[in-house]
Amino acid sequence: MGIFSRKKRLPQTDGLILDRTWADRELDAAVAAVGAGDLDTALAGFRQQTGDRRAVWNGGLSEAAKGRSEQLEARLGEAGGKDPDLLLWLAQTLVLEGWEVRTARRAKDVSEQRAETFHRILRTAHEVVELAIEVAPDDATPWTVYQWVAIGLGADLDTHEALFQEAIARHPTSYAAHGNKVHAIAPKWYGTSIEEMLAFGAETADKAAPGSVLGGVLGKAVAEARLHVFNFSDASAVKKIAAATKLAGTWADPLIVAREKWLQPGRAPEAPDLDAHNYYAYLLKNHREAGKASADAMFNRVSTLPWAYSGDPLEAFAEEYRR
Repeated sequence: MGIFSRKKRLPQTDGLILDRTWADRELDAAVAAVGAGDLDTALAGFRQQTGDRRAVWNGGLSEAAKGRSEQLEARLGEAGGKDPDLLLWLAQTLVLEGWEVRTARRAKDVSEQRAETFHRILRTAHEVVELAIEVAPDDATPWTVYQWVAIGLGADLDTHEALFQEAIARHPTSYAAHGNKVHAIAPKWYGTSIEEMLAFGAETADKAAPGSVLGGVLGKAVAEARLHVFNFSDASAVKKIAAATKLAGTWADPLIVAREKWLQPGRAPEAPDLDAHNYYAYLLKNHREAGKASADAMFNRVSTLPWAYSGDPLEAFAEEYRR
């Protein structure tokens, strides 16, 4: 057999975990409980969470409950219909179920039937999240769920800004609210400019306190800009590569500065840290020291975004850091 007949070596994905991007054993246990059909144990843990940790728990539990929204709805009915934690959990689960139906394709490539089902689910999520806000007016997390409902229902940019302001009025340093705004103002939805989205990411990183994971939001903005260059622009392949190269060159130093500002010696770990490390590992692949350090800090927990922008998430990560 010659060299041309050798099979391509597949990246080693053993031990990698998809989308459980947290360093929280209690949340791992709660997710396992949901998988075993035990909603009450997970709910008891969820009730104890606040701030960014509450948003991370809501995302993790909702991913685990995806496809079980009817069970959550039944449990909510048993509780009288106005339990703030169950409402929040149900709203996020409905959002995930809706987006799974829609898929990540461009709107013009989504079938009419899928689009109708998606909008029906999102309208239900809209009702649930508004009730969650009504029964827990001081909680920022329902507003961050509302941001994704609004994206799905095609709300205008003024609405997105209003939702963002409501969230940060309750939690000024909310990683979820700032990260969701990046997605809400992405060019793929409204034809807004890459520059506007990048400016928001840079402003967020600049205003973040030293040691705050909020600076990681810049990574989300740069990753979304890269996605737009490759997948949503109508330029030729040559121009796309040139634009992506320019983008990488322009934002590498700001990303490294923001990362260093975030990872201050002695800082206390924050709930969204692993999500932010995923973005930095993805974007700083050509800056091996910083990229590898963030890859190691992920503890083998790979998030679908941004790695899915380069194909299968686990394989894309392994290709870069497990060669």
